[in-house]
Amino acid sequence: MDKHSEFIHGTCQQLLFSPKGAVEGALISMKGSLVQVSASSGKGVALAQATGPGRQLRVLAVPDRSPKAADGAHSVFKFKSFADVAGKAIKASDAEHVETTIKGVVSAWHFARHGEPNGVMLATGEFIHLRPQGVAAAGLDIGSKVNAVGKLGMTALGTRMLEAHRVNRVDLT
Repeated sequence: MDKHSEFIHGTCQQLLFSPKGAVEGALISMKGSLVQVSASSGKGVALAQATGPGRQLRVLAVPDRSPKAADGAHSVFKFKSFADVAGKAIKASDAEHVETTIKGVVSAWHFARHGEPNGVMLATGEFIHLRPQGVAAAGLDIGSKVNAVGKLGMTALGTRMLEAHRVNRVDLT
C-alpha cells in the first residue's frame, strides 16, 4: 500500500452509475459510516464484478480532495486497486479470461434481436447467454435449475452475465 492510499473495507450498499449507465463506483458501509469509492469506466466494470449490494469489498483508494467531493454527503475516495484482508494490493482478474460457474433458477427467456431465444434470465437477475443452438441443446424451461460454466461478463445494468459453453453438463460448443 502506498503512503497515500487508504484501506477501505466494508459492505457494498449500492453500485453507482454514470448518466450513460456505466458503473462508476460503489457506496460502502464501513464502521457505521457511508463512503463512496469512485472508479474510471474501465475499473468500474471490475468493481461491479467484484461486489454488489450486501457483498463485502476491500480496496485501496485515495481521498478525493476536489472541491465537489468536499461538499458531498459522505467521504469520497478514488479507486486504486483491490486489496487482500491485510490491506495489500491485489491485481483484478481480466474479465475477458475469467471462467466461472453461475447457478440458479430460470425465471425468463432472453431473446436475440430477431426474436429467437438465445439465453435465460435467472431469478437473481443474472443473464446466461447460450446462443439459439445452445438453448435447444440445453433443454431448459422456466423453473429449471441451471449450473452454467463460461466466460464471466457484466451487463450495462451491473448484473453478471455468462457466455456459457456448458449448461447442466451439456457441452454447447
